Amino acid sequence: MHQIRYFLAVARTRNFTRAAEECHVSQPSLTRAIQKLEGELGGPLFRREHSLSHLTDLGRIMLPHLEQTYGAAQAAKSMAEGLRKGSLAPLGLGVTASLAPDHLVGLLETLNRSLNGLELTLESEAHADLVRDMMQGDFDVAILEEAADLPDRLRSWRLFREHYRVLCRTDHRFAQLNAIEPALLDGEVWIDRPSCLSSPRFRQLCALAGVMPAFRHRATGEAHLQRMVLAGFGCALVPETLPIAEGLAMRPVHDLDLSRTVLVATVIGRRLSPASDAFLRAARARAWASEEPDAQPPMSRRT
Repeated sequence: MHQIRYFLAVARTRNFTRAAEECHVSQPSLTRAIQKLEGELGGPLFRREHSLSHLTDLGRIMLPHLEQTYGAAQAAKSMAEGLRKGSLAPLGLGVTASLAPDHLVGLLETLNRSLNGLELTLESEAHADLVRDMMQGDFDVAILEEAADLPDRLRSWRLFREHYRVLCRTDHRFAQLNAIEPALLDGEVWIDRPSCLSSPRFRQLCALAGVMPAFRHRATGEAHLQRMVLAGFGCALVPETLPIAEGLAMRPVHDLDLSRTVLVATVIGRRLSPASDAFLRAARARAWASEEPDAQPPMSRRT
């Protein structure tokens, strides 16, 4: 880094003496450092003309790369210093793709106000990808659905429970009903979400009820799913708290209790950063709007 810093100083001042003064080193020390850098890069970086020094072709090519390298090193140093002093609090948060964004707005707003130096990286992924990346260390904290195949190393707490609803167009026959009888689902053209945990559960409940929608289309994200419903491709199943576009309606299904439990999770044995700890405390203390009235927020079975 010293060699690169000296190189950048000479490139800026065009003078070895002024560059040495700027870097607070002797000119011979600066010259030797640049000569070592030239040896590593395989050629001269400067061409001296009297009191001025000009970049060679190699120097001009190397300049932006070395500027980027030095900038990244300085940023890393600044980040490390911020962490040491407690003035920087990075947080990598992974969220299941089907979670309504409104759930997080108030929580993140509270965290941002109360935690100085918060540096948030927020990513939304399908359930399987989220669990995999969480275990690989890509996230500090994850908000995901409870599932039977969650790794034993995940420590989780329940946040809330919510029901699923049938999503249809406002001009669909289902929209005219307060609730849908299960028999009406039989043969109804359906838009499936293969990566969503609700899909196999829904199929199982339909089979138990003796009905089966026609699973003809597929969508991987909520936005695409809603557009397909609006375009008349069929109906779909979505969480009840999901904000829906104009022209769409949600309806429950009689005697088809399809719901999910949403958890906040960390990895056992992984040290919690101040930001992760603050997020967990805020999430567990929050009065979630979808929480059932008689339910308490105990730890899940993976505590």
